[in-house]
Amino acid sequence: MKALLFFGRCCAVLSAVAIALPATAAAVHDGEAVDHPHTEHPHLAASPTLTIEQVLNAALRLAPEQSMGNAYQQQATSQQQVSRRIIAGRPRLNASYWDDQNADDTGLREMELGLEVDLWRWGERSNAKSLARSYASGADAWQDYQQLIVVGRLRNALHQLNASTARREHAVNAVADAQALLAVSEKRLRAGDISRAARMQSEALLLEARQQLLNADAELVDAERLYITLTGLRQRPAQFSESPPARQNISTQHPRLRLLLAKRQQQQDRLNQARHAAAGNTTLAIGVRRERGSNIEPEIESLGLSLSIPFGGASYTAAASSNAAIALSDADVALKQAQQQLQQRFHEVEHELDVIAESITYAKQSRDLSKRQWQMAKKAFATGESDIRPTIVALQHYRASQLQWQLLTLRQQALISSLRQTVGETL
Repeated sequence: MKALLFFGRCCAVLSAVAIALPATAAAVHDGEAVDHPHTEHPHLAASPTLTIEQVLNAALRLAPEQSMGNAYQQQATSQQQVSRRIIAGRPRLNASYWDDQNADDTGLREMELGLEVDLWRWGERSNAKSLARSYASGADAWQDYQQLIVVGRLRNALHQLNASTARREHAVNAVADAQALLAVSEKRLRAGDISRAARMQSEALLLEARQQLLNADAELVDAERLYITLTGLRQRPAQFSESPPARQNISTQHPRLRLLLAKRQQQQDRLNQARHAAAGNTTLAIGVRRERGSNIEPEIESLGLSLSIPFGGASYTAAASSNAAIALSDADVALKQAQQQLQQRFHEVEHELDVIAESITYAKQSRDLSKRQWQMAKKAFATGESDIRPTIVALQHYRASQLQWQLLTLRQQALISSLRQTVGETL
């Protein structure tokens, strides 16, 4: 029984200590180590030796579009092989055999073996070579466009990591400030300078700060999982920032526009190809024949040559190539829409960058002012010249202004990356 009572008293003491005192005393406060609640998920280590190029290469290897490059290249190679042929289409072998064994049975017999080939129409082979070149151009443009796509995902993931890391660091510092304020409150409570209710306000502030830290940890874990899924890496670069783009407009060298231009040229070549196919090809046939009229006649061997030339049918040609003409119009529309979207996005990001630059100036001034107010309020509370409530308000204002300034700065970096993405510049 005594052992149970002793155990109960120990639990009560430990509970009181856990409520009244900070969890630990080694948290990061404005660059100093600060304790924070334990999290289930260890965060990614920031490696000073891991370069952005290494991260990009890792993301490219895991990109779901990786196989598309091989398909585009195979398409270009196949069309190049077709354009080098001396005939259009595939040759055809014709064979025939005639006899009257089941009819008059006079001994008539005829055997023929021939080869038919389609000849290129005027300009058709040049069109096939043009289509091969447009396929090759499209394959090259796709490689650059795929890299730009992956770079865009990587930029978003890295900036999300930066923002989540900043929020977590802010939450850690907020816990440290709340711990320090609670320690002062405890001291003044023991001295009889403040009421227990005032001390409870300090404790409530610390609990709120720890809850915010818990939420920030969860947000950072989500950002790290996105980064790991994208790159497969368990480390992140220590620093990531970009300079404004050298190009200040949307040019036709943008990877997306280059790909759409190549696709438009492909549709133009396919339209010409469809017109040639609908008009038909001249067919050349070469064959040998062995024949006899009856059993008493000798067999005769001969060599034959025939030429089949299609003509007319302009209306049929137009109808047969109408789908290819519509596809060409769709390619034109897609190209113009992409140009307009990129140009609109460019102006939007430029405008937001101008606005955020001014906002950062105001946020920095607000941060500096609220920091001085917090320092004065903290000193006044420590010396017994102020109550707990204005001290808490000053701390909350300072922490909010500090976070706002930091997030605006990170947002500016993200917008610079977005501007580079919009004009088609990679890392």
